[in-house]
Amino acid sequence: MRVGLIACSKTKRVGRYKARELYCSPLFRFAWQYTSQHFDRVFILSAKYGLLDPERRVCDYDTTLNTMTIDARKRWSVQVAKQILQKTNTSDELHLFCGKKYREFVVALLRGQKCFYPLHGLGIGQQLQWYKERL
Repeated sequence: MRVGLIACSKTKRVGRYKARELYCSPLFRFAWQYTSQHFDRVFILSAKYGLLDPERRVCDYDTTLNTMTIDARKRWSVQVAKQILQKTNTSDELHLFCGKKYREFVVALLRGQKCFYPLHGLGIGQQLQWYKERL
């Protein structure tokens, strides 16, 4: 199975929504549209909630990996890696559509699962273009 993992975004709707409806940045919207069309399953990597099922209802928040200490990001990564391992099989392909801070400690904890980084090395504008060319 092919699994898409996309990052949450700073821009959110105010209130309680399904996770896929909470985040409203252009990059998130493109990532959601692309992964929901090309992958068997999609999860959202949330700085507050960890691994989110897109249908799970959650409240808006103001937590970001960018302001977390390295130790806090390592703890977050351990939590997220456990959640990913619980929700996927070792034969699954994991395609991470997220920035370095989301990947930096998580990937090493996934114990040999096949991980791919389609947007690696691309800036925000380049990522937006990448999605536009494929949608």
